[in-house]
Amino acid sequence: MAWAGFTHGLRTLPGVPREGIKRIVLPVSYWRTPEFSYVWRRLPPEIGAGHRVFDLGSPKQLAFMIADASGAHVVASDILPDPIATVRRVAERRITRRGSVEARVSDGRALEFEDASFDAVFSVSVLEHIPDDGDSAAIRELIRVTRPGGTIIVTVPYDRNYRETFVDRDVYERARGDSAEVFFERHYDEESLRLRLIDMPGVELVDIEIWGEGRVRMARALRSIGRLDLLAAPFEPVLSRLFLHRIEGNGAYPTPDAAFFTLRRTADGGALTGPTTTGSSAAR
Repeated sequence: MAWAGFTHGLRTLPGVPREGIKRIVLPVSYWRTPEFSYVWRRLPPEIGAGHRVFDLGSPKQLAFMIADASGAHVVASDILPDPIATVRRVAERRITRRGSVEARVSDGRALEFEDASFDAVFSVSVLEHIPDDGDSAAIRELIRVTRPGGTIIVTVPYDRNYRETFVDRDVYERARGDSAEVFFERHYDEESLRLRLIDMPGVELVDIEIWGEGRVRMARALRSIGRLDLLAAPFEPVLSRLFLHRIEGNGAYPTPDAAFFTLRRTADGGALTGPTTTGSSAAR
């Protein structure tokens, strides 16, 4: 993943130097390394030229990495317009290898695309930030826009016990009120993960992995050093491989921190054998 991120930086550098330098220095961050790798591994190998892939709100370099590697058309979305403006600028100016990336401002709870518009969809560390029952609404939308036989790949925070975090600041599109704290994210446990995201009509669970750190809490250490994290940035993919592990069993370590899972759209049957022909509706 680090090499793919570095290559994306090189291809972006001539047209959008600031974004290119950022990706050359930090090709893939600490936690994104296993998350991106999981999406990469779980995307069907048949995905290629003529196929359509949808990204709900993930870090945007992954869309370019997948488009470059597969030749697919990737639609990258975000609820905020600024990241989408950056994606559009990069897509227009970077040196393109294969595939293409389209950027859309979208709310995951009410996607503007028609049913069965995509061969595969993914969302990296996004659903946990949607308040109330928005995470369940978003996964239902991801299922709806995936064609029968298509793949849905999701990563979210995970812990032994369900918990929610509220903060005293604006969060994404949600402004802090006069006094109330703003919902930031939830950490799922086994029960809430299934109830809120996995046990949905029209899909079957294909794979699930739980990931975490051991006794050395490197993620916390990286956050604690503030601006000095720039010095560690080029080494984050290596640190990730050293300190993040897939958890097997119920031992005390590693500590569970994230769940990665893959669903398959089962409604109406079918398998991923050719490009999607269903078009999408107009952008917002």
